[in-house]
Amino acid sequence: MRFGAFIRVAGASVALAWLLSMLLAIRWHLGVESALKISGAALLALTAILTYIGWVWLFERRARIIVQKWASEHRYEILERKNPFHTGGFSFWTTSGGQVVYFVRVRDIEGHERSGWVRCGSFWGSVLSSDDIQVKWSDHEPGKS
Repeated sequence: MRFGAFIRVAGASVALAWLLSMLLAIRWHLGVESALKISGAALLALTAILTYIGWVWLFERRARIIVQKWASEHRYEILERKNPFHTGGFSFWTTSGGQVVYFVRVRDIEGHERSGWVRCGSFWGSVLSSDDIQVKWSDHEPGKS
């Protein structure tokens, strides 16, 4: 799912919650003060959700830049890049929350394809402050025994 879709879903969810809360405030005759509190809470929730989505987008963008730089330096063409919901070929214990892990499939200048896991950023510095990248190639590459 793209970030634009996340923003639309988050906005629609908060708007629906706000609308239902306003209808209940009117139905129960809670008054203007309650309606303002509900609106403030909805705005605060929307701000928190959008801030989180923006933060995740920033991490993803920075990680993609690191992977593209690595691929260019090694003269690879990126054929596929997947962002799993786990640490892939890297240990859970050695990957911090500030690092981003991708499964990639690349092609070198000779036309050979390889796949493996890349981990972007440093353990302590995250992808926002470090261009570090670690690669673990898959063990089951074509032509390897």
